[in-house]
Amino acid sequence: MAKKSFFGRIFGIKKSSGKTDVKSLKEKIDKNPKDIKAILKLGDHYYSKRKKQKALEYYSQAADLCIEDGFINKGIAIIKKITSIQTKDPQIYQKLAELYMRQNLFGEAILQLQKVLELDPDNEEAKATLEKLSTTSEEQATIIEALRADREVQIAATQATNPEDILKEAKEQIRKQITDEDVTEHYDLGVAYMEMELYESAIEEFGITLNNPDYFEDSIRLIYESFFALDRMQEAVAYYESLLSRTNLSPLQKEIIRFHIGMAYEDSLETEKALEIYEDLLERGYPKPDLLMQRIEKLKHS
Repeated sequence: MAKKSFFGRIFGIKKSSGKTDVKSLKEKIDKNPKDIKAILKLGDHYYSKRKKQKALEYYSQAADLCIEDGFINKGIAIIKKITSIQTKDPQIYQKLAELYMRQNLFGEAILQLQKVLELDPDNEEAKATLEKLSTTSEEQATIIEALRADREVQIAATQATNPEDILKEAKEQIRKQITDEDVTEHYDLGVAYMEMELYESAIEEFGITLNNPDYFEDSIRLIYESFFALDRMQEAVAYYESLLSRTNLSPLQKEIIRFHIGMAYEDSLETEKALEIYEDLLERGYPKPDLLMQRIEKLKHS
């Protein structure tokens, strides 16, 4: 409980208040079946009323939509909520492991596969995957454990110090151990921060790694997912627009940034702005026309 309140103060997490307007939420979903926020609110409502099967239905729907749209970390967060309700289904843990692997979170994938085998000891697929992952995750697991240990020490050491100062000091200690040239280390650190839901810190790390062409596209995507998790789409737009002023970006890199600006507008429900960007990218020959057409059609129908 102490950890939750500590990070709640840092990131301004507040308990929701007031009654859920179920009818209004269902009307919103009828108009836009991909309204993830409304679907999640309904799931939360039914869970609070102890209607677990109904809650699971909406949570699963929201998770599938997130994954379909490429918001893997948001999908992971929802599925973790599902596992807290439905604890004995090995397929859910297997799905969670697959999503962690897509995000290169091999240490977490291993933990989920171990849970699969606890529930289903004869699962050959889980056994084979676990064997492959066991040799690749040591470095990342070390980073995550170091961060967690540092966080626990900082929480235990003080009650009166400003929580923001604690987090800042911990990050500075970690930063002293790597330079901006250590791209892989910054990338792994960013992934570790996302795993711990420290999204602002993750954005800082990926802001460094995007300067390396080999990490550019993944960094841009993970920055977006971090802003999405924070529900700060307008800030995402401002962030990406500031990147467009850089002179060291290739035309393709700028198009990738514009695509993510379109996504941010789409998730801010500014449909016309999103459509304008997607259609412009399509006309200019963006290398993923199928993806653009899918989003354009979705927006026009909604």
